Amino acid sequence: MKYNEVILLCLQYIEDNITEKLTVECISKKMGYSTYHFSRIFREQMSVSLMEYVKDRKLFRATEDIMLGKRILDVAIEYGYETHSGFTKAFRRKYGFSPTFIHAIYIQRLFEGGDFYMKQNKVYESANIYLKGTENYKEPKELYSFLIETIRSNKIFDDFKMLEKAYNLALSAHKGQKRKSGEDYVTHAINVAIILAEMEADEETIIAGLLHDIIEEKTGVTLKEVEESFSLKIAKMIDDVTNFNDRYSKIINKESFDEHAIMIKLADRLHNMRTIEFMDSQRWNEKAKETIEIFFPIAAKFNNSKLKTELDNLALKYV
Repeated sequence: MKYNEVILLCLQYIEDNITEKLTVECISKKMGYSTYHFSRIFREQMSVSLMEYVKDRKLFRATEDIMLGKRILDVAIEYGYETHSGFTKAFRRKYGFSPTFIHAIYIQRLFEGGDFYMKQNKVYESANIYLKGTENYKEPKELYSFLIETIRSNKIFDDFKMLEKAYNLALSAHKGQKRKSGEDYVTHAINVAIILAEMEADEETIIAGLLHDIIEEKTGVTLKEVEESFSLKIAKMIDDVTNFNDRYSKIINKESFDEHAIMIKLADRLHNMRTIEFMDSQRWNEKAKETIEIFFPIAAKFNNSKLKTELDNLALKYV
């Protein structure tokens, strides 16, 4: 059995037994490997230690239970913490705030009414666990305004001439192209730029994010035109993103690969996973597995906990 298949089985086993006492020894034995060998395999494949992954998933699943109204102490004990304070310390280290904040969101939702699951991702955004997203079916102009607002609030840059130039090029290049959701294709490009702004990427990376699909989607715009209108660096980032699959081994082997292009590819995958429901359902499992096998390790290396947490949860939901 290939290692990536073993890892998928391992992740599923962890999810199915998340409230049990999960140790390196018991998981390794279940997967049919020695403790040392499986620990090494897991770190090599996932770029994070096995027990660090287990701890992260326990804390996230505990967050879900608190959001559904369970008492914090009950949740702490269920997920293997002996005391309320021990759980709170681990939770605060992971998310930067106490679990009582999550419980407060639950109380607020009781008064507001509505279905928790219908607005689950927005709740996670409010709790600062996920990067902020946008609603589907927004017009390009509205999304672009949200992009500018995000850039301003994160104090990334304040001269929007080049960004507007890129936005207009993206509108023109993707004119007539549609996503499976029925939206204008350019909305995907703008959403990728918004995610990059949430990640506090620099101006050139956000612009490259806006234009990241102009080659792959055969818009007729060339990299030479991008270089002449913007910069060689932006053209190179777009080229790296377009040829990501061919150059993926360079990332894994820690060879030269622009980290800004990696940011764009992660933002691209995150938005695609956020809108996976519009894809043919037969491909959900394929995309989820691809996300686990390729993008989990990259997100772990990139050390953006919000992005990694959301990618984890989206992929595990559809695997």
